[in-house]
This record gives sequence, structure tokens and C-alpha cells, in this order.
Amino acid sequence: MIELRDITFENVNRVIKLKIKFSQRKFVLKPADTIAMAYAGINEGYPGFANAIYYNDVPVGLILIGQAPVADYEPEILRKYEYVYRVVGFLIDEYYQNCGIGRRALSLALEKVKEYPLGDKTVVTLECHEKNKKALEFYKSFGFTYIGKTNDHNYILVRLEG
Repeated sequence: MIELRDITFENVNRVIKLKIKFSQRKFVLKPADTIAMAYAGINEGYPGFANAIYYNDVPVGLILIGQAPVADYEPEILRKYEYVYRVVGFLIDEYYQNCGIGRRALSLALEKVKEYPLGDKTVVTLECHEKNKKALEFYKSFGFTYIGKTNDHNYILVRLEG
């Protein structure tokens, strides 16, 4: 069984110790950095969540999705929104990849976004490095579409509302 659970004092150390596959380390935030980003978002008052991804009662991943303002320099398709939801961090422990856990966890997270303010009326965006081909294909399978590129070789992907 795959589920999203809050990060608590009980599980935070296990979440921080999740292992990132060597080939993904340059593309993925470390678990502690993801949790720090979540804390910053909470302090700034942005809705969202950082959840541990559990598989059969074992924490095997982490996902952070939060609301953030859209900047003037972002692609035009985003500038019509004041805020969007961004997938800021998402990882599955190296020993639990290629089992469908990430697919189910992202599905659950995208459904959960709809429960947050404007979550059903805005878009979800993320950045993915252009060389991270496997992740790009994964996100495209969820309806994310390429809309632009950042200065640091990341593709900007968006999943339109609905």
C-alpha cells in the first residue's frame, strides 16, 4: 500500500536518511533540503505540503508541493496566474524505484493539491533538468508539458488545471 503521510518527529530521521541514486544526485534535492524548503514555505504563509511517501508502512520517499507566486520573468502561460503550485522536491529511495511507487505517490499528491486554496483552479509546475530523460518522460506521462527553459538547463513543465 502506498500513501502520503505527514513528516513528524517520529519519522523525520528516516525521511532524511532516504538514499538518492548516484545518477540522480545532481538533479534531486536532498531530503533535508526539501524539508527546509517546506519549512520556509510554511513561514512565508504559502499553502502546500511536504509528505513522506510510505510503502507498506515504510517511508520510501518524499514529495513537496507548495503554492508560490508567479514572477514576471516566467513563461507567458504562467503569468496569467497570480499563484501556481510547484513540485519543489520529489524523490523515491534508490532501493524502491521502478516499482510504481513514484507513479502512485505523484497521483496522490496531485489529487491532494486540489484540497488546497485554488488547487483545483490553477496549474502545477515543476522544473526538470534537460538531461534527466527518465524523469522528463515520467512527468510527461502525467500530462506535464514543456513550456520553457531556465538559465540553468532546467525545462519548465506545466500541468494545466483540470
